[in-house]
Amino acid sequence: MPIPTKNIDETNEEFIERCMVDNIMIEEYDEDQRLAICSLQLEEDRALEDINTKPTQEMADEAAQGLEWREEFGRGGTEVGVARARDIKNRVNLSIKSIKRMYSYFSRHEVDKEGQGFYSGDEGYPSAGRIAWALWGGDVGFAWTKRKIEEIGKEEKFIDMKNKEIRTIDVQDLELRMDGDKQTVVGYGAVFNSMSNDLGGFREYISPEAFEGRMDDDVRFLFNHDANYVLARTTNGTLRMSVDEKGLRYEADMPNTSTARDLVELLKNGTVNQSSFAFIVEDDSWEVKDGMNIRTINKVSRLYDLSSVVYPAYSEASSSVALRSMEQWQEKEEAKKLEESLEAEKLEGIKEEEDLKQRSLNEMRLKILKNKY
Repeated sequence: MPIPTKNIDETNEEFIERCMVDNIMIEEYDEDQRLAICSLQLEEDRALEDINTKPTQEMADEAAQGLEWREEFGRGGTEVGVARARDIKNRVNLSIKSIKRMYSYFSRHEVDKEGQGFYSGDEGYPSAGRIAWALWGGDVGFAWTKRKIEEIGKEEKFIDMKNKEIRTIDVQDLELRMDGDKQTVVGYGAVFNSMSNDLGGFREYISPEAFEGRMDDDVRFLFNHDANYVLARTTNGTLRMSVDEKGLRYEADMPNTSTARDLVELLKNGTVNQSSFAFIVEDDSWEVKDGMNIRTINKVSRLYDLSSVVYPAYSEASSSVALRSMEQWQEKEEAKKLEESLEAEKLEGIKEEEDLKQRSLNEMRLKILKNKY
């Protein structure tokens, strides 16, 4: 059943309204289910929009070279390739569909590298295939699309928001900096190697390597994880993240908005004193220490936002993903113990059988000796 998707010229509210009255949706789902499904469609759009789709300067240089060659030699590429080259040259943010088309083009036409005139020094250089290759961003463009396709695949794989987790810590070493009229909130969104409180049957550590590769994510600084209160963002430089020995450090420049001014005042007087971050786990591990299940978050696959919060997010709902992971680990441990037990029983049976054979042999030897003497 096709679920409606948001149009480019459509606001979120317009899409939700259209999605809710869609005839097929009405036939298949009740009102609450329709709202949940329609809202999830918006989350999917937002998640994919978080991927940085701006071509690199190296790609722009390659595309510019392709355009110059095409004008000079009058060959290579199509109008579609020329249009793509102009977008890459100008470093226009590309759509997800365009990136997928680029990857498809490179994959199909990599064989062109085997043709005459593709490499400098070949007769006929640059060949039509070489020029077309440059229009799409060249080798650097192919490598870039491979990385982006991997990011898109991960995002689509983890798009189910049920995989999203939230953790909260008391703000430590909170600092409010003033640079003229600009106010900057400095703090930690996560602390490494620090035991969490009880999250509902387990406690948790965050590994110092957990955020490797996440510093380029499109991350927002929010209030109470509410997307209506965006205060800073990594893509425009107002939110800056780094990792040090202590944890995930952030600097968020506060805008001149009522929400920002209110938050700064609440932070100053201690009414709000907790930070939180929303994320998806790629890899975790479990163990038992002093009778308590301990989870270590080894790698985060997606960092959504950092947030100042009024209430901690240690509710059952926020740790349900971790609880599922714990249950899976416990099932594996039980299966492992059962297998070990069965193997031990098997070895014990083999040992008993060998002992019985040995006793039988000993008895036979005794009989032989008695008969002999």
